[in-house]
Amino acid sequence: MRNLFAILIVINILIVGCEKNEIEHPPPTIQLLSGAGFVSVDTILKLGEQFQVGIEASNPNVNLTNFIIRVETDEMETFLDSGMNTPNLHYEKYITKGISDSEKWIFIIRDKDGKSSEVSINIELDSSSDYGEIDYFSDIVLGAQNNNIASFYSLENNTYLLSDAFQNQDKIDFCYYYDLIDTDENTIASPGANIDGSIYPGSEGLQNWSVRRTSRFKLTDVSEEDFLGATNDSLLIAAHGISDGNRKAKNLDQGKIYAFKNEDGRIGLFHINSISGTNEGQVNISVKVQVK
Repeated sequence: MRNLFAILIVINILIVGCEKNEIEHPPPTIQLLSGAGFVSVDTILKLGEQFQVGIEASNPNVNLTNFIIRVETDEMETFLDSGMNTPNLHYEKYITKGISDSEKWIFIIRDKDGKSSEVSINIELDSSSDYGEIDYFSDIVLGAQNNNIASFYSLENNTYLLSDAFQNQDKIDFCYYYDLIDTDENTIASPGANIDGSIYPGSEGLQNWSVRRTSRFKLTDVSEEDFLGATNDSLLIAAHGISDGNRKAKNLDQGKIYAFKNEDGRIGLFHINSISGTNEGQVNISVKVQVK
């Protein structure tokens, strides 16, 4: 019994000693960049005006694991939630002022210990803001990858076959194809999306492009009546919302309306007028987009 008691005392001493040796690290640091071109303080901007934010975050003791951007308007929306495992983070992003009177942008960094820090800025809507002009392009026909109709589209309202698109890489905003994956099928994406090399094979395929512009897409609940009635960019901006969406618009179907933002920050909507076929099929869309 005496030996057992002595062993328990030794174990307890070891446990207490280990607890005392644990180091309590401070939380990560995060700051907004304030150099030329960056918005780092509360600001008033016009509707649709672009602004740039920059973030530096670090923790020399414990790696960073999550970077989160939330936007508070009438409700809270998650703009970004990105995982990582690194001691430092550098982030830059161009953002478009939305339709809300006030936006609070909150930037949060978390580390491996579960500790977090945050910074924020308020972006107010300039009361003198006017809605912008839009272009309307109707009945644009795009062919899937095995169709002899052009598969690539520029918001300058030009369509391109693959060979021509390869020569105009810096202009291409959309491409249409059919994917055998059930969750994708009829898809409008952009060259900057993760598109399998088998879709557009050969020397002029996307894998050989030096410029791959990225547009992002979001399915909306906009009605066809509202889409056709839009005469300025108010509906476009409201439908797009805060977050940028995905690099692909998948499982296209007649009547669906998608919001998009292209590489240049132009916001728009496209309506699926009709769609048919698979990899030899075609889609007919109409587009409303902010004037360049």
